[in-house]
Amino acid sequence: MNKPFALDALSVIEEIESQEHEEDVLAIFYKFITKFGFNSVLIGQLVNPILKQKSDLPIALSTWPDEWSERWLKEKYIIHDPITQYLLKSRKPFLWSTAHAHATKFGKKIVNESRDFNFKDGIVFPISTGTGPLGCISIGADIVDLQPKDLAILELVAIHCYMHLEKLTGQDEHSSMINLSKREIEVLHYVAEGKTNWEIASILHLSEHSIKEYLHNASQKLNSTNRAHSVSLAIQRGYIIP
Repeated sequence: MNKPFALDALSVIEEIESQEHEEDVLAIFYKFITKFGFNSVLIGQLVNPILKQKSDLPIALSTWPDEWSERWLKEKYIIHDPITQYLLKSRKPFLWSTAHAHATKFGKKIVNESRDFNFKDGIVFPISTGTGPLGCISIGADIVDLQPKDLAILELVAIHCYMHLEKLTGQDEHSSMINLSKREIEVLHYVAEGKTNWEIASILHLSEHSIKEYLHNASQKLNSTNRAHSVSLAIQRGYIIP
């Protein structure tokens, strides 16, 4: 992936941030992922349907076929779907195929049924913001073929997309202003541009260890789970201008 893709991601984040309707956010995110070969998206939260009604699920958006969405909800497949089961164990992005390999007998039945609707493989981004249930963005493709930088860009945009949806649905609970240092903000700016720790260290004439320390401190202050989450929170709270 080259620099223009990183810059494009930041412009997409800015566009997402300006939206006031959930469906518009979904449309922008969907258009972005098609550039990487993906053809479907689900944005949702892990909420037991037995305990919650559909109207109680603040974030539940997808481009799935209506027939499959209705069946998945009606039959409460969320409980046995191997992807949601694996989501309970992983906080890092994972392939659908990885989750499918751990499917139960009933889970395999769900996978087989989903293939009738052209669901083949994809990637799941687990998202935990601390203001609601565990969420995720799941994007599907015929074949997943990504470079590490592609995956990092997709994760960054996915997290920011989810966070903005939390804001639109009233779930975000921004804490008091966090005091990031000028250097921490500077490092996060370069991370947002897709630069590695080594590249940032070279630009700022610092050691890679120092860059890692600044990122760790920023993550602690922002209460983030990884560097992509740190960047998303920094953008959301006005430290970084996308």
